[in-house]
Amino acid sequence: MYIKSECDSICKEYSKMVKERSKKTSQIWSYIFLAFLVVMIALPLIPDFLDKGDLWVLYIIYGSLVFIGLSIALLISIFSISDKPAFEYLYKEIYDKLNLEEGTFYNYESFEKDKFEFNKKGGLFSRHCRTEVKRHITGTSPNGNKFEIFDVTLVTGGGKNRHEHFKGIYFISQFSNSYLFQLRSHSKPRLKDVKYKRVNEIGEIKVFVEEERDMANLEHKYISMLDRLKRNLKAKKIYLSVLNDEIHFAYVPKVPIRKQYNLNMRKMSELYSTFLDEIRIIDELVETSKF
Repeated sequence: MYIKSECDSICKEYSKMVKERSKKTSQIWSYIFLAFLVVMIALPLIPDFLDKGDLWVLYIIYGSLVFIGLSIALLISIFSISDKPAFEYLYKEIYDKLNLEEGTFYNYESFEKDKFEFNKKGGLFSRHCRTEVKRHITGTSPNGNKFEIFDVTLVTGGGKNRHEHFKGIYFISQFSNSYLFQLRSHSKPRLKDVKYKRVNEIGEIKVFVEEERDMANLEHKYISMLDRLKRNLKAKKIYLSVLNDEIHFAYVPKVPIRKQYNLNMRKMSELYSTFLDEIRIIDELVETSKF
């Protein structure tokens, strides 16, 4: 999979990018912290400032809170690392390696800002969600199925009102189906203009089918598949939406793929296998629908 010289080269470049990113972030917070200290030192020098009781109380209370907050932010910037080097460099390198060894042509993009519509079409989560994409892969699977894979967060609102509806891996595969249904461990369908009814709950999986029909054998096969995937992927939540022309599958991992500490050959090989397994899931989703 990886030879030592190849791994050492990637690890060295990744470590360099991590240090540069951390240095830049810590410098920004250092400047902010210094500016705050200058303001805090200058305020008591204002004539009669210390004689105004209310202002002095606010100075002490809010100044202390801001000091603590900025101190924490500065320490975090010094001792933590950004996930951007992982997504912008490391994971791209792994996909390039995967393409080389597997003879594939998967395309990898990070932090795309496009207005993606897959959530509205899949109907798994609120139509009002906006997408925050960290990793996006497109291509054709070993069995010839066109697909997209997203490492994505689906959110509504912002600031204190920010609500995350989904944070995990989202799969899309093109495939023609005769009818629509959803299987999910949490919440309910959000697909516009389609009326679902809940017909069953097997284990942790809730079954939703179109109002005019009943549960069929295909749902049972997918339930077995989802139950196994939930265990193998160590998923906290799992979702499936079968549409007329696509299959949408999403899950929330217990441990998401983010920044990498102490990168080495073993970790790189594990990431390679994880990304390869994701693509194999695409074929499994389609093959389940065929029989």
